Amino acid sequence: MMGMRVSFDIDYSSWRRAGLLGRCCMLLLLLACSPLALAEDWSYRIRPGDTIWDLAGEYLKPGIPWQRLQAHNGISNPYQLPPGSTVRFPLAWLHLQPARARVVAVRGQALVDGIGSGRAVPATEGMQLGAGALLRTARDATLTLEFADHTRLLLQSDSELRLDRLSQYGKSGMVDTRLRLQRGRITNSVTPSRGASPAFIVDTPNATSAVRGTRFRVNAEESRTQAEVTEGSVAVSAGSRNALVRHGYGAVVAAGQAAPIRAVPLLPAPDLSGVPAKLNGTRAEVQWHALEQARRYRVQASNTATFDTLLADLETTAPLAKLPLLQEGAYFLRVRAIDAQGLEGHDATTRFVAETLPEPPFAIAPKTDSLVREVQPEFRWADVAEAAGYRFELADNAGFERPLSFQEKGTRTRAPRALAPGRYYWRIASDASNGRQGPYGDPIAFTVQPLPEAGEIEDEAGDSRSVTFHWRAGEPGQRYRFQLSRSPDFKNPRVDQVVDQSQITLPKLRAGTWYLRAQAIGGDGYEAPFPPAQRVKVPCGVCKGIAAGGMLWILLTL
Repeated sequence: MMGMRVSFDIDYSSWRRAGLLGRCCMLLLLLACSPLALAEDWSYRIRPGDTIWDLAGEYLKPGIPWQRLQAHNGISNPYQLPPGSTVRFPLAWLHLQPARARVVAVRGQALVDGIGSGRAVPATEGMQLGAGALLRTARDATLTLEFADHTRLLLQSDSELRLDRLSQYGKSGMVDTRLRLQRGRITNSVTPSRGASPAFIVDTPNATSAVRGTRFRVNAEESRTQAEVTEGSVAVSAGSRNALVRHGYGAVVAAGQAAPIRAVPLLPAPDLSGVPAKLNGTRAEVQWHALEQARRYRVQASNTATFDTLLADLETTAPLAKLPLLQEGAYFLRVRAIDAQGLEGHDATTRFVAETLPEPPFAIAPKTDSLVREVQPEFRWADVAEAAGYRFELADNAGFERPLSFQEKGTRTRAPRALAPGRYYWRIASDASNGRQGPYGDPIAFTVQPLPEAGEIEDEAGDSRSVTFHWRAGEPGQRYRFQLSRSPDFKNPRVDQVVDQSQITLPKLRAGTWYLRAQAIGGDGYEAPFPPAQRVKVPCGVCKGIAAGGMLWILLTL
């Protein structure tokens, strides 16, 4: 299977495999990427006091005399090397020695194998690794490596990377680094070389990426490889197919792909201007403006500006994310959009400060979408141990525009005034003893809908044996509790009965003063307060009239 080649350098084996047209295209791409791509020398700038034999002893392999270096550079007088001029060293003559990679940062479970211990050991900061080391990161783990030329590599979660070759060309500062990314994702910041250095090469199961100073990302999957270039340019080749991937572009090459490689622009960086400068570390949530072509977003948080350690590395389909628990301090946020091909776009970064704020209390009543019969309802919530008090808000809109807001020391309060029937929202936040206010809890919607009172009670004379009282009807399904008493305190009511209709029929009343009232009972069992009692005076003569089938005269007093 022909792999993908992403290179600034000449790979002569790929030239032999590719056809004539492919070789010509690759040559043009390499020339476009770097004017030094075909050079085989490393250039050294002469400093005052340098001599040709000192330079030869410091940089050349043993057995290569200084006279060959003199002849290669056409130096007529080895005793006079003008400061500022250059001496060219053929790469094949430079002293090559093993190099090491250092673990700069590690978070979560990362294991290192192939270092002579016979078993995998946990990776630790400061650990020195040589060629042959195999690194594996677990889910939600990250690891950052620094190579001899200060190139840095971030190995993201659920990834596997082997250090195939780590070499350094004496004191030239040039390195020869070759890595194998079996799976997962890496982000690379490759230090530009001072000359025609060997490539920094990353192999994947079906691709190869080689650069000489750029910023790029590689994602390795079983069936495809993708590269995203955020700085510099990369020549991408797969068999006879070639493409120049410039800064701000990316490419995807699938295994066995026959179609031409096409470089596509990366999505722009999201706008993070709306991210607050301060966030609650216990429940930090960030939000940004959506990008039209974005299918997903990658969100990363770190305590370093270089993102050596990722405290969060997650994907989200919506333009918002909840970060993990953060201690007080400064942090950095990085967000990029992901297009339909899975290519990740330009980075947007911002800095924020995490504060430790008390959590909002659990709301108790009124509960969500409840029906409240009282016009001045009571609000209750749980007690938060670290809270010095609470801030209550009540509004008639979900956005809490122009809310009724005040502070409470306890865990309950009442609406300070009667609420008109309608929908309302309330929320509660905790205040810390240092004066900081914590975040509000989720808004809780409820509806104020008082029960219609029974209203005036009217009578209707029936036959000589009964009388019927009527009052204003309420909601469908509402019942009523009717009471009739000789005393206004209703301590010993003569009638105390629940009826389904807004009326009741009673036997004829005896002479004297009677007190009546009707209480509304909602379909949910809520009992509204009794309205003021009404009074009925039944004269003795009228009683006889009732017995004779006459009309009952009633005096109603509200």
